[in-house]
Amino acid sequence: MTLVHFPRMTIQPFDGTGTPKGDPIIIQGDPNKGGTITAEISGLASTALKVAASDIEYWISQEGVGEVSVDFTLIDMPAAEEAIILGQKTVDSGITYVGNDTNPPYCAVLLESKNLAGDSAYLGFFRGKFAKDKETLNTQDPADKKAPDGDSYTFTAAGSPDEGDQKGEYVAKYIGSDADAISTLKAQVLKATPKP
Repeated sequence: MTLVHFPRMTIQPFDGTGTPKGDPIIIQGDPNKGGTITAEISGLASTALKVAASDIEYWISQEGVGEVSVDFTLIDMPAAEEAIILGQKTVDSGITYVGNDTNPPYCAVLLESKNLAGDSAYLGFFRGKFAKDKETLNTQDPADKKAPDGDSYTFTAAGSPDEGDQKGEYVAKYIGSDADAISTLKAQVLKATPKP
């Protein structure tokens, strides 16, 4: 499956009980609200375990997934929303602190794309945590102006604890145009009420 376009991602932070906390964070290229550049998903296959018998590879187990994660490149994500998903402390003065009590909340993530045929494609991650390991500052060379680079984030996924088809699953994927299927996927991932 080849995916083209990456116009929008939605992040829903959760509280300690797994209930949505605050409005979803939508990154879709709105001015001063951040834009999506890349998402690279890894860990979708587990490591094969082989058993030899009778001088052949007699049995192979490859059930489940590996360490499912998504490496994102985003640009211009608002500082307040970044602090929320990274679990950083922001006080009334507007200062954000990063330190011993930094603890990212669990979040769900929904990515929107299209395949080569133009069908809508949705990839949802039920639960996981964001990390941003570094900040980079670059001088601006007046003689060689360049477009700004995006920031790198890693989302480490976990299986869904919720009952239903998604229990224990890491990723929900749908390609097509069925409104009910899309609504169900969004409701499962973002824990939102499905639209009729």
